[in-house]
Amino acid sequence: KKNPSWRVPARVPIRAVMPKAAKSKKAPPPTPYAEPKSKKPEPTGPVWEAKPKHFGIGQDILPKRNLTRYVRWPKYVRIQRQRKGLYQRLKV
Repeated sequence: KKNPSWRVPARVPIRAVMPKAAKSKKAPPPTPYAEPKSKKPEPTGPVWEAKPKHFGIGQDILPKRNLTRYVRWPKYVRIQRQRKGLYQRLKV
């Protein structure tokens, strides 16, 4: 096997790099006439805590999915869908 070290890296043009602007560490001033928002204390406890769902065996039930693709469609529906696809290919 050949060693890939024989490959020469592509040359990259050297460009002048602009120095970055100095960042200010000051916090923006508060907005004038801003009324403090009163937050209601949310109830805490095991009833209100959000828990992740586990969809394993004997765990949470999976959400319902759209299974219309897997339905055995009537023959006339399948034929008209196939015909539409074939005519679409003829247009191209």
